[in-house]
Amino acid sequence: MLFLSVSRTVLFCTLGLCLYPVAHADRWCADNTSRDVVYRRLGTKTPYRHIQNKDVRNIATVDGCTLSKIWGLFRHGTRNPSESIINHMHGTLIGLQRDIVEHGRMCRDNIAQFEAWKPQVTVADAKLLVREGGTELFRLGERFRKRFAGQLADSYDADRFYFKYTRTERAEYSARNFTLGLFGQEETIDYPEPLDRDPVLRFYKGCDKWRNVVKENPYAYQEVDRFASSSEMRNVVEKLSKRIGTFVSPEEIHAMYQTCAFETAWNERESSPWCLLFDKETLSVLEYSQDLKYYWVDGYGYDLTYRQSCAAFRDLFERFDSATAPPFTFYFTHSGTLLKSLAFLGLYRDSEPLVAQHYRYKRKWRVSHIDAFASNLYFAMYSCPNGTQSVGLYHQERLTPIPGCPEDTMLCSYEHFKKLYDDRIEQCDFDAMCSAPFVPTSPKDELL
Repeated sequence: MLFLSVSRTVLFCTLGLCLYPVAHADRWCADNTSRDVVYRRLGTKTPYRHIQNKDVRNIATVDGCTLSKIWGLFRHGTRNPSESIINHMHGTLIGLQRDIVEHGRMCRDNIAQFEAWKPQVTVADAKLLVREGGTELFRLGERFRKRFAGQLADSYDADRFYFKYTRTERAEYSARNFTLGLFGQEETIDYPEPLDRDPVLRFYKGCDKWRNVVKENPYAYQEVDRFASSSEMRNVVEKLSKRIGTFVSPEEIHAMYQTCAFETAWNERESSPWCLLFDKETLSVLEYSQDLKYYWVDGYGYDLTYRQSCAAFRDLFERFDSATAPPFTFYFTHSGTLLKSLAFLGLYRDSEPLVAQHYRYKRKWRVSHIDAFASNLYFAMYSCPNGTQSVGLYHQERLTPIPGCPEDTMLCSYEHFKKLYDDRIEQCDFDAMCSAPFVPTSPKDELL
């Protein structure tokens, strides 16, 4: 490693990367056409407006069957970053902003956008729902009203509707905005008392074994760490270091990527200058790093992760089988619930586990598409003329085939659907599953 103290940005060599004076290098120029590259590659911070289904044709009747019940999970809308990212905005990125303005190898128009940038949030605003997040849920509610017109009442009735949110500001106001769009007016909703560890809406908060074996286990992140050391990630570090004019670490790159994502999600009319640093390849690499993380921590990496979702789906069957429960159930929750539920259902499962060396492989598990802000997963039960019940699964407002159901029909018979999950629901002993002691004897014990 060689350091020359003439200037941190004049010459810095490390890990084979050397940065030279701006006067001797081509400049990186990002233009408005780059925005389309950015919008759909922002991981779980992707704004819902870029994946929403704007088709509002009526689906209250499908194949002659009429809607009778709905059970759904809805992720909160766009929010502010966590405290750690906000601290990076006020610290790390201020320093990088100065490097870009003084030494960046970018077009003058791009640098001018960095000159005008300043953090828009403080730590006191961490994780709060923003206006765009409220709009996402409001419009989602409006589209529900149009699609299921004739079967959903125009006003709130506690005997017909059940709404619940977790004990977080972002989930609560997502629910309130959704109902405003759904009913077209403000209604007095009888919301139940929210819980910190809701056994249906946020079941994993009560699963100590999952937290110890997966979420807080460094071994669970080994593929993310391997990818961080890959040639693809080294290329990202090299590209961005050259554009900024000084060496940047993977942690700093993550802060820039997250800031790009949040500032993009906040406002559809403005773009974040931090997005200007990324081209399609660098975004794809950063997106894959996110996919690896959520695959191993919230998806298919460990069977306990998605098996615990049985707590939520037991509620689905109880409500669909009940003659007295409100027929329309809407739960407002978080990314962790949506991803684990997708895996429980077998959706977006690739033929092989996601690993660092499979970056170039085509994959189904892409959190930018399956777990954006305001993501939704809901089941609609339909009553058919022959006296049977059928079920349709909608993800991101699109009718989605249910794994294990016949592929040649739009709806799956409820009897067949229920049999698919009989064993898992019957054997769903959440306390035993999540509280049993676990002492791994080898790395293999912790996988799959």
